[in-house]
Amino acid sequence: MKKNLCLLLLFPVFAFSQILDEYPKGQAFYKDGISNFYKEAHDFLIKENAKECDAAEIYVPRILVTSQGQVKTVKDSDTLNISKNKCAYNLSMAVLKGLKNWNPAEVKGGKLGAITDFVFYPKDLMSDYKENYNAYSSVTKAEYSDGMEKFHEAFHDHFMSLFFDYHINGNINIEFYVNESGEMINARIYPAIDNKDFNKDFFRTLKRMKKKWKPALYSGIPIKQRIAFPIIFSVKFNER
Repeated sequence: MKKNLCLLLLFPVFAFSQILDEYPKGQAFYKDGISNFYKEAHDFLIKENAKECDAAEIYVPRILVTSQGQVKTVKDSDTLNISKNKCAYNLSMAVLKGLKNWNPAEVKGGKLGAITDFVFYPKDLMSDYKENYNAYSSVTKAEYSDGMEKFHEAFHDHFMSLFFDYHINGNINIEFYVNESGEMINARIYPAIDNKDFNKDFFRTLKRMKKKWKPALYSGIPIKQRIAFPIIFSVKFNER
């Protein structure tokens, strides 16, 4: 009996649900686009006479924009990073409360809630602000130490037998974050797999992928970045 496990890493796709894990490609979380979001954030901070933070402070809030166009924060468990960037954190929370033109995602003509994040660097929003500023233009994405192709190969090698042993078939999504130190944190599978033993083994296997990443950078400053991709697993048995 021959056992083959096929693992395919694909580009992001979106399931129809009440809340999307990210915005569909080409859609923005704010009315008139990202640059307008930063412009309104700048105007708000100036109007409020906000005190500019130290140049080393930066924060990346993760938010949920509801289908009604309201904004909510996604809980950040990295209290150490918040403490190190307390001023930037506080200003970003003030901006979230002060701005109003949030855009829900749209799928097939319907409005859905969606999760996203944004880079909040107070210095570039205040004293160094420039027209049409877009923080993402200054972001270098996180990279696996040996390159993304090697990461996909390593992921396949580590998880092939695990998914075979638990007879996992079909589509799932993998999400984790690369923190400022280049470590993988806050990993999850969605939709959730209702098998405690599998989930325990999954996270144990993930920890074995010890090689660090090069963290994402904003103008040379390390920032946390979300990495997510869907996977199709299929197990086939072929009689010889």
